[in-house]
Amino acid sequence: MIVMFALASCGKVYDLNGFDWEPDLPLSDTVFNREIQILDLGVNNIPQAHKPMDNEDPLYFSLEKINSVHIGYKATERWDIAFFGGSRVNITANNGSKQGIGYGSSGVGGLLVLDSAYSTVASVPDDSRFVTPGNTGLAGFGEEISPGGYAFYTFFDNIFRRDKIANLDSPDPAVASDANLYLHMIYCLSEDFAKTFTGEYGTVKYKPTPKTIIIRTASGNYAKLEMQSLYKGTMNPMEMRRGTDKPLPYASFRYMVVKKDEKRFGFVARGKKLTVNLTTKQRSVEN
Repeated sequence: MIVMFALASCGKVYDLNGFDWEPDLPLSDTVFNREIQILDLGVNNIPQAHKPMDNEDPLYFSLEKINSVHIGYKATERWDIAFFGGSRVNITANNGSKQGIGYGSSGVGGLLVLDSAYSTVASVPDDSRFVTPGNTGLAGFGEEISPGGYAFYTFFDNIFRRDKIANLDSPDPAVASDANLYLHMIYCLSEDFAKTFTGEYGTVKYKPTPKTIIIRTASGNYAKLEMQSLYKGTMNPMEMRRGTDKPLPYASFRYMVVKKDEKRFGFVARGKKLTVNLTTKQRSVEN
């Protein structure tokens, strides 16, 4: 009783591990059938209690509630996707019945990656194609090509920006330093990226193909999602580089959620495009 009184006197509700519980937000019907743009989802742009414990800990996000999620809700249905791995380039869905990040939750999520441009994906694939919980990450590593990924890692090279790395051995330290910023790049294979880099690159003659991630949410609805950038403050592939002004990873992506029984994206337009900028803390609706 003394312990209960002490906790109550703090004005917050805690469990035995000191967890500060957050009220769950009700799902608004306005989330469905509209494009939602998220800018700069990263550790310094979310509430303190939502920040991963270390570089290997996941960052959780609810596509349906349009917000990051407290790390204490790992084993719940409150989140739909998690960004994980050393640079949080990997993405997984929330399925509590399968071994994975959300194991033990009531989530029924799944994931698959299509070799299709986001704007052309009009319907939800058959459920048999989803992997549970499913995850996606690198589609390329240097010049190695792997199926099922949404991002290309250049490693000690940059087959897309050979113009920028040409001066790596420059006697001018400033020029060489600038060239070094274009090594170890991670490019999301978005529509914009494929339109920017239209040729064949590297000795493997790799031609970028735009990727769309299809997600079954924790509650069983569906979303199509396009990862656009992992660099803070830009979605322009020509502006991307490593550096303190464009830290990684700050995920920018767009997506659309449809109800589980609808299975068509944009079939019924219910809302104008919503943009959520997590750096400026502003939300705006397209005119």
